[in-house]
Amino acid sequence: MLGKKAPALDVKEWITEKPETTGKFIVLDFWATFCGPCVKFTPHMNEFAKKFKKHAVFIAIATQAKADVEKGIRNIQEMKKKTNEKYVPIKFYQATDPRYKLFSAYQGEGIPMVIIIDPSGIVRWQGNPHGEDGNPALTEKIIKEIIAKYKNK
Repeated sequence: MLGKKAPALDVKEWITEKPETTGKFIVLDFWATFCGPCVKFTPHMNEFAKKFKKHAVFIAIATQAKADVEKGIRNIQEMKKKTNEKYVPIKFYQATDPRYKLFSAYQGEGIPMVIIIDPSGIVRWQGNPHGEDGNPALTEKIIKEIIAKYKNK
């Protein structure tokens, strides 16, 4: 989908309030509570969301129903408690896509998957935020470069 018009932000349900996205970059983070690599990247996404909040709206999109997300989070909290690890909740907007409708519109192959859409609605980055298949991991530097390059397009 890189370089193409992003599909409409059609989610099943908002877990948080729905954000205002007009004139902003949109960063979609497709994830699930049963996806270890997704949960592991949450602290990084929280940092990015905080750092770039002036230019971008970050939205975590769970590929599960809201009740399953809530149950999954309780399970993660219990597991983290047993291993004395700190549980890090998502600190940005959240929605659900349990039937993979939006995920499929992006031709997603697996999670975690992050999409960065510029203010004119064009996909500027898509992939596994950890990096894979020779593609780079999502970093602050990459986000900064995308914002600088496309903010006035």
